[in-house]
Amino acid sequence: MSPKREMNRFFPLVMYLCVIAVCLGACSLGPNQGPADTPDDYNLTATVDVSHESGVDRITYEILVNEARVPMVNVIQTFTLDPNMINRIDAGEILHSNVSNTHEISLGPDKEPLGLSLSRSYVLKPKAEIDSNILQRYADMYIKISYGPNDQRTEDYFHVQAEPSPRTIEYMKSLERD
Repeated sequence: MSPKREMNRFFPLVMYLCVIAVCLGACSLGPNQGPADTPDDYNLTATVDVSHESGVDRITYEILVNEARVPMVNVIQTFTLDPNMINRIDAGEILHSNVSNTHEISLGPDKEPLGLSLSRSYVLKPKAEIDSNILQRYADMYIKISYGPNDQRTEDYFHVQAEPSPRTIEYMKSLERD
């Protein structure tokens, strides 16, 4: 087997292990979390929706930071999904971030903008290729919210269950029936 083919064969395993390591490490570091893994300085919500567009099923994840209770300078949002989702979507990666924005977004109490969202849609593989294990993992999101001046950044890490839309619930029920 050529070195390139061998590397391609092990690439998904290496990526899976890296994502697991980052997620496990990240979820234990949250310095600014209050009780029940909720942020003290702002509200954080996560949602998941399924739609059918252009002949394919899509799953869309969104996080929203709003109701800032402290000044939040240069807010960076990042999220990833359960590593097993890579086998259920047509995408090369499951990490998404606004880190490459061309300008900084800052939030503050009673200041515009009132919130900041980050979303990503993925094409789901055909239902015949999706096993029922997705039912336990599709809502898992690993989120990092960072803000503040470069020399004093606050970094909050969360593992949350995204709130599914009614369409998402119906889609997941259809996987159980099929």
